[in-house]
Amino acid sequence: MIWLVCILGVLLAASLLYIYMKKREVRNLNLTLLKIVGTQTNSRLTTVTYCKDTAAFVTSVNELLQQNQEIVLATSRQEANLKRAITNISHDLRTPLTAARGYLQMLESQMLDAETTVKYLQVVQERLDTQTKLMNSLFEFANILEGDTPHNIKPVDICNIVRDMLSAHYEELRNFAVDVAIPNIAIMCNCDTAAMERILHNLIKNAYTHGCDVLQVRVSGNAIEIANRIVERGKLDASQLFDRFYTADSSRTGKSTGLGLAIVKELATQMGWQVAACVDGDMLTVKLFI
Repeated sequence: MIWLVCILGVLLAASLLYIYMKKREVRNLNLTLLKIVGTQTNSRLTTVTYCKDTAAFVTSVNELLQQNQEIVLATSRQEANLKRAITNISHDLRTPLTAARGYLQMLESQMLDAETTVKYLQVVQERLDTQTKLMNSLFEFANILEGDTPHNIKPVDICNIVRDMLSAHYEELRNFAVDVAIPNIAIMCNCDTAAMERILHNLIKNAYTHGCDVLQVRVSGNAIEIANRIVERGKLDASQLFDRFYTADSSRTGKSTGLGLAIVKELATQMGWQVAACVDGDMLTVKLFI
């Protein structure tokens, strides 16, 4: 009888010790978790327990901490990008207005001859036209993001659209060696014709505005590829090419908001396509996967 009491006593003591150790571990895990959350550190919970449930709980919490950290980092990047975008667009919109105001002040002095007056008025008009184009580009991008204009998706021959858009930019491409490879057969694709034309317009315009000498256009069964020679490779970051308000011109003197390729990406995404860019030597290639 005594031995039975002793065994029960040992079992009770072991149970109480186990419960105490568990409570202490839970308390320590809770304190550690509060510290991690409060200080936003990269630390993780650890346990030396052999209990599968506790180990599984710690693993799940660590996965949530990892996801939370990634969300925080992504939010920080988005905030930084937004601040940079606001700064860039403010600069882009202010620059032509500042220039126009300067010429108007000179015109108000009434000390200019007729020829100079006409010249300055033309400059003011050019700056205001630039302002209008920048504003239109910004409003267009906002409308695309909001999805205010529904897409009319239907089968179209993308080969014909590419040919038409190249013809529409004939004047701008006169000084380029244009190398075109478009199949003689129709390649049908479900898309919105207006959106496709806008995408190609922006891609071709980007090529002759920021490129030089050479333009290559390739159309295959599932992709449209537009490549152009670039002047200074070191100034171009292909990984940021489709970012809003990105321009390779860090001084932003090119009269561009950097929205052209952002519009391309947004329209392509809305139609379920993908777009990518890469630099190989002195050639920039943009591929539209349809």
